[in-house]
Amino acid sequence: MELSIPTDAPLTRQIRFQVPAAEVAEHYREALRSKAKNARIPGFRPGKVPMPVVERQFGRQALLDAIDTLINEHYAKALRSHELRPVARPEIQIEQGNIDQDLIFTASLEVYPEFEPTIPRITLKRQVATISDADVDRTVTIMRQQRQSYQSVARAAKPQDRVILDFQGKIQGEPFAGGTMVDYPVLIGAGRLLPEMENALLGMVAGEEKDVAVPFPPDYPVADLAGKTADFHILVKEIAEPILPALDADFAKALGIDQGGVDQLLQEVRENLEREARRISRQRLKAQLLDAMLEANAVPVPKALLEQEEQRQRQGQNMGDLTKEQQELIAKRVRLGLILTEIARQQQLQPSPRRMEETLLEMSEQYENPREFMAWYRKDRERMETLASMVLEEQVVDWLLERVTVEDENVEFQELIGRRLDEAREV
Repeated sequence: MELSIPTDAPLTRQIRFQVPAAEVAEHYREALRSKAKNARIPGFRPGKVPMPVVERQFGRQALLDAIDTLINEHYAKALRSHELRPVARPEIQIEQGNIDQDLIFTASLEVYPEFEPTIPRITLKRQVATISDADVDRTVTIMRQQRQSYQSVARAAKPQDRVILDFQGKIQGEPFAGGTMVDYPVLIGAGRLLPEMENALLGMVAGEEKDVAVPFPPDYPVADLAGKTADFHILVKEIAEPILPALDADFAKALGIDQGGVDQLLQEVRENLEREARRISRQRLKAQLLDAMLEANAVPVPKALLEQEEQRQRQGQNMGDLTKEQQELIAKRVRLGLILTEIARQQQLQPSPRRMEETLLEMSEQYENPREFMAWYRKDRERMETLASMVLEEQVVDWLLERVTVEDENVEFQELIGRRLDEAREV
């Protein structure tokens, strides 16, 4: 057995084997005996077929079976003796193999890189947000807006109103496809219409008509309209203002809170926001940490792992060739996986059953029937393996966070979620 490493492929190992002819013959005879036990040949009882007859009938297949067995045995032994960790199945090339000859073959394989993960000396910022009464009120207002109704009013249209209108558009005096609508509802401020059209509705009253020129932007998705200007005739039929549902026990019940009324609703909203704040804070802290780990660890990536991940990406998104940016992102993700996996291996970290259960429970809370979801999830081994990988990654992140400096930074909740205060309101 000879082990070699190609100079142009540091993660490739080539192992050349030479198995003595006597061992080949022994495995060949064993394969013949195995076939003789189950041979069904006319004129002979099962198990009583003479060996020369068995050899004439099954000799070629017995030799192939013997070679296959020998390859597997010697390859596995080589992995143990050289402490190799293969990424995928090896490529086998047989140079020589017959009953009266030494079996000579070469196994080419890629192995996981051997390295000692470097933990950088860094200081990370953890954004911490305390949920205020204003955050709770803002969220409850959004919940009310999502369930608001509309009431007709006899006044000029203003932002947030719902306007029912007819319009007809023409380009150079000719109607165009999609340019005419009847009883079309528009929420002023929602951005469903081009700005010139939406702005023209402000100040109009029911029954009023208006003509307005509307330029289509050069990048408008309808090629026939892009860069052109259309003349629209607008007729406003109705103006309705939003009416928020009362914040009372009935509103709380509509959201699934049968007891506790508004107080319980506010408490649950606060707890949900606190969970969301912790999740986002953790997510951003983790992103900083993983970026630092990637920068500190220049680890070579096995081609087989890249190919596997690229294939998974194409199948998952039903796509063809990947862009350069997608390939770079995959390479980054695979390299990060190697770093985290090596830390878990060296530190002998294993997915915590308790943490897996907690994570699954948290995932189930977004479903109508959490218990049913959890039971369905547990039935599939692949899903559970994915869950175990997720949990193990978080445990490695925890282990790393204990070895770097983390400083808390107090921020407003709206800043944490990346939304300005004046953007929190939904139309």
